Amino acid sequence: MYTFEQILQASCAFKPLAEYQRYLFVGPHPDDIEYGCGALLSKLKGMGKDIVFAILTDGAAGTTDPSVTPEMMMLTREAETLKAAEFLGVSNVEFVRLEDGGSYTVDDAIRALAPVLLKHRPEIVFAPDPRLKTECHPDHIKTGEAVRRLTQIVPHPVSLQRNGVDVSGIESFPPSPVLALYFTDDPNHFESVSAENMQEKMASLRLHASQMQGQEAEMTFVYFQMKAAACGAKVGTDFAEAYQILPPTAQHVFHEGVHSFGM
Repeated sequence: MYTFEQILQASCAFKPLAEYQRYLFVGPHPDDIEYGCGALLSKLKGMGKDIVFAILTDGAAGTTDPSVTPEMMMLTREAETLKAAEFLGVSNVEFVRLEDGGSYTVDDAIRALAPVLLKHRPEIVFAPDPRLKTECHPDHIKTGEAVRRLTQIVPHPVSLQRNGVDVSGIESFPPSPVLALYFTDDPNHFESVSAENMQEKMASLRLHASQMQGQEAEMTFVYFQMKAAACGAKVGTDFAEAYQILPPTAQHVFHEGVHSFGM
């Protein structure tokens, strides 16, 4: 007879983050991935991992200057993304280009992101937590919700088709990936990172030069440094990044394991 703890341990435990091979990091906009996961990416750099960035929106709303057209802003931010990704050792970036701040739906985001998951077959997918209590940005909410749903339907061709995803020509479907939510207020894992990892995180953010200007940007850098120090104190290290990590079973029914069996 299995004990309750044994069942949850078998169903809901997850590996250390550096032990996966195929990673997909999904950002609502250029720079969100670096804000949420930049130190982890610095830590993974040079390990020979297969890492993909997927940027859901075109980033065209990232200016208040009326003389800058949406196309100009999109091209600027995509160029900045490529520089930051290269700095963090990532060469594969998918620009999905839904409209930044636009009226697209979660269903639209699912249809746009599904081909990325089917193509790259990640073992673990990172996305912003759409249930963050203070989250008001619709792009963040829709991105996170789309990824949450995709982790469950991506193995199933019928579900994908019923969500408007073209599955013609796909011979096999990947299993549900582990889901890692960043920008979360309900973490179950603190990933220890070094001072060097934090320095590279900040350096990657500064490569998004169109967004990193003035006192507000400098205060944001200080905030993320202080937050990483506070997270590190929880696990006895100088710095850490916070995630809620849900292995496939914990994404459906088994909520008890979320805060009990992370590794």
